[in-house]
Amino acid sequence: MDLIKLNEKYKTQKQCIAYLEEVRWAGKVKCVYCESTRITKLKKSFRHHCNGCNKTFSVFVGTIFEGTKVPLIKWFTAICLITNAKKGISSRQLARDIKVNKDTAWYMQMRVRSAMKDDHDNFLDGIIEADETYVGGAMKNKNLIERNSKYQNVITGMTHKIPLLGIYQRQGKIIVKTINKATGKHIKPVLKKLLSKNAELVTDGFGGYAGLDKVFKKHIILYHSKNEHRKGNYHTNTIEGFWSMLKRSIIGQYHKVSQEHIQSYVDELSFKYNYRNQNIFNTLIIKSVNSTLPFDGT
Repeated sequence: MDLIKLNEKYKTQKQCIAYLEEVRWAGKVKCVYCESTRITKLKKSFRHHCNGCNKTFSVFVGTIFEGTKVPLIKWFTAICLITNAKKGISSRQLARDIKVNKDTAWYMQMRVRSAMKDDHDNFLDGIIEADETYVGGAMKNKNLIERNSKYQNVITGMTHKIPLLGIYQRQGKIIVKTINKATGKHIKPVLKKLLSKNAELVTDGFGGYAGLDKVFKKHIILYHSKNEHRKGNYHTNTIEGFWSMLKRSIIGQYHKVSQEHIQSYVDELSFKYNYRNQNIFNTLIIKSVNSTLPFDGT
């Protein structure tokens, strides 16, 4: 959905709430605390009263919108801008676009990203591309104090960068996970957890993947050092292309991402890639009201 259609369809808070209620309850309101359907709509309010547990609630409870003071039209606009920005949008730019301060914009982005986290209930099967990469600035760009205190003057290797493991199911989804180190000890458990034993795994010649031919149906190794990039239908072009987009996003939009939050950022880029051929705005709204933030019922 583009901004023009969004502004035509959702002009008021009432229209936005009606859309969320339709997405969440499909016309039959259910208590968010006890799941009773004996509900009374409160007059002159967007809240509902449950005749089962005697509590009141709104469609916001348990969603990314819970507790917000920002009007829903700004939330919808933010979601539209975020989902339409292939390489992401900075919190400062979002703040300017929807007229909130940068801290509010960042808070909204992090909540939206929490809804972008995909649950993977089924094993990935078929042809699977797997590859690892690193994100982070060059050691020479870090200040001297940080280099001395954290990295003991190390100027080579990747110990100062954040390792990521990418997995792409051919004709399916991309999954990206942060890992402690790009070694077999950390890579193999992730692959074993997510992939079916009948998967045909395609990787480069990195030693961290050694021995996976005994775990999966096939393990096709492409030795890039020998200029080997394809064997018939087996290649890692898709996941490598995704790495290029991810790095351009971080360099061009976010500039710097901490290890604490990197998974949220890659979840966003993965989500937009995986749902690029769908109505991504509606998909994200559905996820936003059905499987996001927990609540304690108080």
